[in-house]
Amino acid sequence: MNNQTKNNEITIIGLSIAIIIGGGMAIYMIAAVVPLPGIKYIFVAPFVSTIFYVVQHKLKGKYILPKIGTVFGLVMSIINMYMGLAILITTFLAYISSFYLKSESKRIFWSSAFFSGYTGLIAILVSKYLIGGIFLEIPNSMIALNSILGLIFGILGNNLAKTVVNRVNKDSGY
Repeated sequence: MNNQTKNNEITIIGLSIAIIIGGGMAIYMIAAVVPLPGIKYIFVAPFVSTIFYVVQHKLKGKYILPKIGTVFGLVMSIINMYMGLAILITTFLAYISSFYLKSESKRIFWSSAFFSGYTGLIAILVSKYLIGGIFLEIPNSMIALNSILGLIFGILGNNLAKTVVNRVNKDSGY
């Protein structure tokens, strides 16, 4: 990988993290009015999976998801150590879950969707078992439902991203 490509990759990953943080904060504020545990992870799932899909599609490569997730996790650790830990675990699980898919397009699609599905699961489990308190009252059925809905909304976000990427590529002659 030459310096130009490496700089391009670093720039795109940095911008994507900024977009995820900015958009995620807006979505979190909107989700705060809904009093259900983990609802913010469901609300943010299509947004995050869309960004992850587009960035992975643009940069191509087997290790793009771990790079994005690691940077995202480290940046968010500055805000909250538990959030950073949850993001790093989520990234690892999403990467491992899609690692063995042969097709690059399927790997990109499913790693982004799995990231959204695992986000609610891991974030709530980290909160429940490492922070405790009120989080201990969240029933396991709600955690499972949160993960399933996160995956479903992640898939919807990926389908939107796939449509947009295909349209942009078609219109620009790629």
